Amino acid sequence: MPVTDCYVDTSALIKLYVAEPLSEEVEKFIDTLTHPLISSLSILEWHCAMNRRWRSGAFDDAYHQMARAEFARHLASGAYRVHALHEGLYAQATYLLDAVSPLSLRTLDALHLAAAQSAHATTIATADKIMAQAANQLGLSTTTFFN
Repeated sequence: MPVTDCYVDTSALIKLYVAEPLSEEVEKFIDTLTHPLISSLSILEWHCAMNRRWRSGAFDDAYHQMARAEFARHLASGAYRVHALHEGLYAQATYLLDAVSPLSLRTLDALHLAAAQSAHATTIATADKIMAQAANQLGLSTTTFFN
């Protein structure tokens, strides 16, 4: 049965556009989702991560432009449900930082988790160990892509 309420963290999302360890596993998992959920924060982080990789020489300008165009097509086609950030998520993220203490949850990861909760996701797909631990502490299921 396809998962319909899965929030895909940027650490997993980026693996769909850049060949990295476990990219194939992420692609297979995403194919099982009815409508993967991301947030408006994911879009910004995706562009930041792609620009960082491009500047470091991980791929050339042609690949960078092709990946950006593909991501834009996916967004425009509705391949992802995009949950917008709103003012209340910042207070929720602040609460989550305390709720998962002593984990060293980063600011934007707390916002991702707040967005996932706000969108009623029950599962988080991530390639980030701390994000997975925090999600589990909060009662969310996780699908992880790390060794």
